Amino acid sequence: MSAKILPFAKDKKSIKDIVNEAVSSNLSHLNPQVLQCLKGEVEKMLEKHFTGEPPEMTIQLPSDLSNEQFMQIKGNFDKVFQEHNERMIQRANEIFLDLYLSRLEYCQLKYGSDNQSEH
Repeated sequence: MSAKILPFAKDKKSIKDIVNEAVSSNLSHLNPQVLQCLKGEVEKMLEKHFTGEPPEMTIQLPSDLSNEQFMQIKGNFDKVFQEHNERMIQRANEIFLDLYLSRLEYCQLKYGSDNQSEH
């Protein structure tokens, strides 16, 4: 018996929508050129590092496995993968925040951090 773990597709917003919403709602006080630069930089980061299909996994199980044994193995895998997934999400969030702040600093240096837009 083998079990295949397939991720379920979730309702997704476009990267551009997510970035526009996050940057506009949290940093609207910045120079519009800085905001536009930051949106572009963040979109590139997300497209490069956070897109793509999740891996599909297959596990070979013994053919004489009982339903109870299968459920126990499934439960153990669910727990292990959930814990691992939570650690990876936390790590990804920390890395993304560092990259986001560095891109914000880059854009502020490139276009100025004042509240005035140049005419």
